[in-house]
Amino acid sequence: MLPYIRKNALYLCAPCSGILLAWCFPTFHLYPLAWGALVPLFVAGARSRSPWSCAGHFLLAGWVFHSILLQWLMSNIFWAGGWAVIGYQLLCLALALCWGLLGFAWRWARGRTPLVAALALALVWVGMEYAQANLFSGFGWSALGYSQGPDLALAQCAALGSVHVISFVLVLCNALIALAWTSPRLRWLRLVLAAAVAAAAHGLGGALIAPPDYTSQPFTAGILQSNFPQEMKWDREYTVDMVKKAAAYSAALFEAERVDAFFWPEALVMEDYNKPELLGPMAELARKTGVPLFTGAVRDEQGASFNSSALLMPDGRVADFYDKVHLAPFGEYMPFTGLFPFLRHITPIDVDSGHQQKVLALGEHRLGPLICFEVLFAPLVEQLRRQGADMIAVVTNLGWFGQSNAVPQELELARFRAIESRLPIIHASNTGISGVMDPWGRFNGVFGVVFDGKYYQLDAAKYAPEEFIMQRIIGAVPVPRPGHRPIPAGPVLFPWFAIAMGTLFLLAGAFRLHPVPAGEIVQGTAKPVKPTSSIR
Repeated sequence: MLPYIRKNALYLCAPCSGILLAWCFPTFHLYPLAWGALVPLFVAGARSRSPWSCAGHFLLAGWVFHSILLQWLMSNIFWAGGWAVIGYQLLCLALALCWGLLGFAWRWARGRTPLVAALALALVWVGMEYAQANLFSGFGWSALGYSQGPDLALAQCAALGSVHVISFVLVLCNALIALAWTSPRLRWLRLVLAAAVAAAAHGLGGALIAPPDYTSQPFTAGILQSNFPQEMKWDREYTVDMVKKAAAYSAALFEAERVDAFFWPEALVMEDYNKPELLGPMAELARKTGVPLFTGAVRDEQGASFNSSALLMPDGRVADFYDKVHLAPFGEYMPFTGLFPFLRHITPIDVDSGHQQKVLALGEHRLGPLICFEVLFAPLVEQLRRQGADMIAVVTNLGWFGQSNAVPQELELARFRAIESRLPIIHASNTGISGVMDPWGRFNGVFGVVFDGKYYQLDAAKYAPEEFIMQRIIGAVPVPRPGHRPIPAGPVLFPWFAIAMGTLFLLAGAFRLHPVPAGEIVQGTAKPVKPTSSIR
């Protein structure tokens, strides 16, 4: 058995990296593993005899990684049957194909420009992640940087160049270690460089951390995590009841705590919020407490139905609304149904898309609304900041996925949106996790319950926010002021800079007509051969 393993060890590298990398994300969240999780894959890629072989290693690693990371998508089997598993695996395969293409391009170009192979791999990797996050609606859920949220010092680098700069650092260090492993030439230099890059990233990020500012224009968010099950939401008998119960919980919180605005999650108001039986309890809550209410809701207009959020003012009127502009594919609309008709079976939902982002006036503050899936997209938050938002409100419903790893993974997305934009994020979720993310990515959860019409605050020191997934909780959480952005355009420009530099690397490989011999690629001992033809 042992000789067999040794003989085929190279083929075990890819799945090993896929598993280790998936463990870096919630719910395992063994995030320090990310500093070496990709080393086996990169060793296998460096020792591959051809670009196609390298592509196979990367494809396998990507498929294993995404299959573990996105296993929460299988929860949809409860709603869509076996079609959900097919859709889940098609998505994992599509994302893994991006890895395979990356592996092919890197191995092909590395044979021509080996001295900058580690740097080039990190740059091209950023380009791949950016493509995943933006092409075909975009699904950048698996960016490596999202695994490093608990490492607050490193995470601050996202304020300089988005979450992708964290991925760049991780891939660069893994590649340097892998190339040091495969080649004795420059071995110690590469190891020292890897350590220096990791130390520099932590030192630079640590210098950017600052305490939150609660002094100027203090604001307290009353956040409700309603925890109404998905089955209840689809039963019209409970539509009005859910709104009335949410209003009663919020009123109990107001009696005990100072609240400047109420925040209810997505999909709490399951029919058009303008219906009197739904608008009535919400308007009454706002009038009796004198506190605005921001809630996820449905909005119908001229035959169209929008996944929206609405802002009610203290006089009970609806001051403004926001219609979700970036819908979730396979969740709120079905792409590619012309090519794959079976996809229509995955979800019966069809939602109309909103037309524009907007910022809502909330007293002296400016609120930037996002709905669920939209927190995945940094450009949406950047646009809200440009429009003058000084806080972001994310209303979400992850009741589809139970207690799966979708819940803590989505919170990590919100963490990096806060760090990149240096804006606080009010996170109101139906089933968890709810609270406020400060501009440096520190999370302050909701810790309170209502019992017999009275609010009781729990001891935050005794609980972690993750313990309240699928629990009905409520609380008043202070919201800090925005933080200082060290490089305001950095999170927008860095991915494009990396793409440009990675492209130059590939072009350099394309125009170098003398590939380095296999011995030089693998062991670093062979010397380039002399041309044997004047044509070359």
